[in-house]
Amino acid sequence: MKIYSPLFIVIRVVAYSLLMFGIAEGILFDAGHPIGDSFFSENTFTEITQEIILFILFLFYLFIGFKWREIQPVANFVSLFFLMSFIREFNFLIEGWIYPVLVVLAIIVWLFIRDYKKIKAASIRFFSTPASAWFLAGFIITYIFSRLLGRSKFWKLMYHDESYRLAKAATEEGIELLGDTLMFIAAFEFFLFYRFKTVKD
Repeated sequence: MKIYSPLFIVIRVVAYSLLMFGIAEGILFDAGHPIGDSFFSENTFTEITQEIILFILFLFYLFIGFKWREIQPVANFVSLFFLMSFIREFNFLIEGWIYPVLVVLAIIVWLFIRDYKKIKAASIRFFSTPASAWFLAGFIITYIFSRLLGRSKFWKLMYHDESYRLAKAATEEGIELLGDTLMFIAAFEFFLFYRFKTVKD
């Protein structure tokens, strides 16, 4: 079955739609079942799923970079970025979380220096792959749009008391999980592209 055959496209659309449905239902469950006085706390479906996806993305891009050497320099950067995001998710548990993040950042700088001459070609190859559109969409949603929409000053325009916090948390965390899920789909699309490319070659 070819990657862009109508049947395979339909199968993926259905699978991705079911994944999105599951994510939305999980967010709905968290909204209806707060833990104590906290909504969308660290032990909820939304937060735990974010952590799982980030860790999977870290491992995936490490793996795909090792297997697909043409994109390895960029894949390494992406992988380590997700590792930093994963560590950051545990700021509630690790008081000095910034230090392991700085170690990972130092590794990124070292890889940048080591692979400097390969980065341009790897970037062109990485971002010319159709799956990169999924990746960029998810990245912008998670790391930019969810933060902007989660600003308290925005929600205080619509709420005149502290009740805005639930809507703020549900929206910010839900949109963040949406972006993570799109990046997860991107990883699967990268894998499919690589597998079919390998078979074709």
